[in-house]
Amino acid sequence: MVNMVTLIWSLGKWTVKMAGVKPYTVEIEPGTVMRFWVPSETISKIKPISKPTKPVVVLLHGFSSDGLTTWLSQIIMLAKNYAVYVPDLIFFGGSTTDKSDRSPTFQAECLAAGLKKLGVEKCVVVGFSYGGMVAFKMAE
Repeated sequence: MVNMVTLIWSLGKWTVKMAGVKPYTVEIEPGTVMRFWVPSETISKIKPISKPTKPVVVLLHGFSSDGLTTWLSQIIMLAKNYAVYVPDLIFFGGSTTDKSDRSPTFQAECLAAGLKKLGVEKCVVVGFSYGGMVAFKMAE
């Protein structure tokens, strides 16, 4: 029997990769990693991370999901004209930490550090639900 969630997840990953966005894991600090969906042209196995050439949009998911599941349609529509970055917040999707802090402030600090490591200096942040609170903490 086919697991529909696995099927939809696989289809979503394939679709965003075709739109030019792929997964990339960033070590924020020892014990803390964040998975981002990033523009393919900024990540290469043979060259260092390059700065995005299009305006950057960061999409933050809510409490009950991960970045790809929440923002799939928006990633596909925005990727042509924007450098779209979609993280999995810590404790969601592919992002983990060995720290006990689960606050939106900690999420915002990790997100800012991850974006910096990805070469993002300026961005527009869009947050949904819990992601909105993390975006607010980034702006503080």
